[in-house]
Amino acid sequence: MADLTASYMGLKLRNPLIVGSCDFTRNVTGIRKCEEAGAGAVVLKSIFEEQFLIEEDILEKDYNIYPEAVDYLRSGGLLEYAPQRICQVIEEAKKTIKIPVIASINCQTPKLWTRFAKQLEGAGADGLELNIYYLPLELGVPGAEYEEFHVKILREIRGVVKIPISIKLSSQLSSIPYLASRLADSGCDSLVLFNWFMEPDIDVQRLRTRNTIGRGNFNQTLRWVALLAGRISCELASSGGLKKGEDIIKQLLAGASAVQACSLFYQKGLKVIQDLLVEMETWMKDHHFASVEDFKGELSFKKQDLNVRGIGEAEAFLRAQYMKVYKKFE
Repeated sequence: MADLTASYMGLKLRNPLIVGSCDFTRNVTGIRKCEEAGAGAVVLKSIFEEQFLIEEDILEKDYNIYPEAVDYLRSGGLLEYAPQRICQVIEEAKKTIKIPVIASINCQTPKLWTRFAKQLEGAGADGLELNIYYLPLELGVPGAEYEEFHVKILREIRGVVKIPISIKLSSQLSSIPYLASRLADSGCDSLVLFNWFMEPDIDVQRLRTRNTIGRGNFNQTLRWVALLAGRISCELASSGGLKKGEDIIKQLLAGASAVQACSLFYQKGLKVIQDLLVEMETWMKDHHFASVEDFKGELSFKKQDLNVRGIGEAEAFLRAQYMKVYKKFE
């Protein structure tokens, strides 16, 4: 039988397939179902700072305190104490769940990043995934300043927790390789490529703006995994567009240590995990690979460039061969 074990963020996974942050991972029951279905790890459902204020529904009648104090809690004071439900889920899950449980945090208030991180580590989380996103709106602020926020937040959190840290990046960055290298050198254990946020749309009948669910671009993720693998000092995970076991194999060949998925499980249920893993095992057997490590990164840009397996092969991840490739399809 093929060895599907993988290392991700320094954590040992029974296989490289991770159930990403979604409704399946919001409680212990869901996490247990993910484990039973065969997932290698889970990333907990991330509660945004804004959501927490709404969902906690702080009411005066629930607390024997002055209304002014309740206003303070609503305005952000309560956020200094990480959402207790998340900590409780982690504590309960770690009693019986064997696969790694990775917490996910998303803050806007600067000081809360470290406070959330410390409390989630204290609850027993095996690792932290940071969702950092700042939409560039100011005309006078260069992109470098926005991207520097990632490094600043990472360094502050790295200074207060010992568990592994991953950062889930947006694809909308001025220089992914530069920022990836900075983050790796600043103590990031893994980068997740990419975070697919809500997308804007316009209802032309009602003349209103609205949001739609962001869709992962598998090939864009594949490109950047391949371009970064082996060139920065941290691991990589892919996220977005997974549809079949072959897609996991592609990402591993490109250099990913793990592959996250969510949408596929909404569409087909967690039972599809076993189908994905069987497809992986069959492929590995057919190609005589005993373990994931035997082929991980074999088709990364760095590995192909060094091996010179074929003229122009490594450039498949670049635009340099655009005209040559285009002519093949004419």
